[in-house]
Amino acid sequence: MVKKAVNAIFVGGIVLLLLAGLARTALFPKEVNAYENRYAEKISPLTLEGWLDGSFQDSVDKALADQVQLAQVYKRAYNFTSSRYLKAAADPLLPLCRGRYVNYVDTLLFDGYIAYPPRVLADMTERLAAKADNYNEYFSAHPQLDFYVYYIEKDTDINFETGEKIPACQYLFDRLDLPRDRLGKFAVDSFDQFSGWFYRTDHHWNLDGSYLAYTRLLDLLGVEDALLTPAGEARTLGTFSGSKASGAAAAFEEPFSAYPFDFPDMEVTVNGIPGSYGNQEGFFAGTGDEPSYGGFYGWDAGEVTFSTGRADRENLLILGESYDNAVVRLLSTHFNRTYAVDLRYYEAYMGEPFSFSDYVEAHGITQVLLIGNIDYYLMDEFRLEG
Repeated sequence: MVKKAVNAIFVGGIVLLLLAGLARTALFPKEVNAYENRYAEKISPLTLEGWLDGSFQDSVDKALADQVQLAQVYKRAYNFTSSRYLKAAADPLLPLCRGRYVNYVDTLLFDGYIAYPPRVLADMTERLAAKADNYNEYFSAHPQLDFYVYYIEKDTDINFETGEKIPACQYLFDRLDLPRDRLGKFAVDSFDQFSGWFYRTDHHWNLDGSYLAYTRLLDLLGVEDALLTPAGEARTLGTFSGSKASGAAAAFEEPFSAYPFDFPDMEVTVNGIPGSYGNQEGFFAGTGDEPSYGGFYGWDAGEVTFSTGRADRENLLILGESYDNAVVRLLSTHFNRTYAVDLRYYEAYMGEPFSFSDYVEAHGITQVLLIGNIDYYLMDEFRLEG
């Protein structure tokens, strides 16, 4: 009798957990998957077309994996437990493979860094040429604006074994109708440079890479102000597993370190709602959760605005992706108003399509910065429209 009662309680608990997960997925979905440093999956609207082609059912599966209570806890525990012993056994062998790419537990490594394989230019020329044509159309239609293009090189732009660069940036720049001093590049010419500027487990800049990018962007934009310098030594705020590690079969973590800054007072909105972007002060005060790139600097948003009240300065529009999350707040200290727009999310969060012409006119924009890595310049989501 007691055994039956225990079994009933156990099964009932599982059923309640599943029902709670289903209710959360359908009615109260969370926005962010913090463990994998991305937006959480949600159930797509039910349509006949979606049901017939299976896309609706796929969205339900993905949403349940993200939204069910403790899903990320289970996933992290599984990843670490399943790979701990294999990783421990293989770790002593990795130093023997220095200077070479290693496929390790279905993860590409190079000298301890999770790496993306270098791209092939021939596979990208058509899309790069199309993006250049798109940009040139808007450069010509808006001669009153100062346009700038910044290309971020990363591990996909260089073969670390041979040192051979993939000239995707040059291919794009050769097709843009802008003066050369309006084109900038965060160049990565060796693994030593890459390892100094990027995380081991995440595709973004680390604290040194993002600060270096900030200084170079000021030069590109013609800003002659003094730099906003760190207000102290770098601090390690905990450990994290970045975006590359989230899909890895092996367990990888690294320290999350950042510089503190004394930012001036600014009015900030995120997707039209007054507030703050990121939680830098909270982490340094010890009130932040587990550190992550988005949690510290700010998650991708449709629109983030910063107003310093410096009416004698320009209004800057930044059209970028997740790389600029780490530098937009720094850049905004040198302008009157700064608008950071991610075209992937603008319509979803702001409730209307993004019209470039209407936006720059409505907000008195004088300078426009297009910034991203190779994926930004390949993806149709980042085309200018309107």
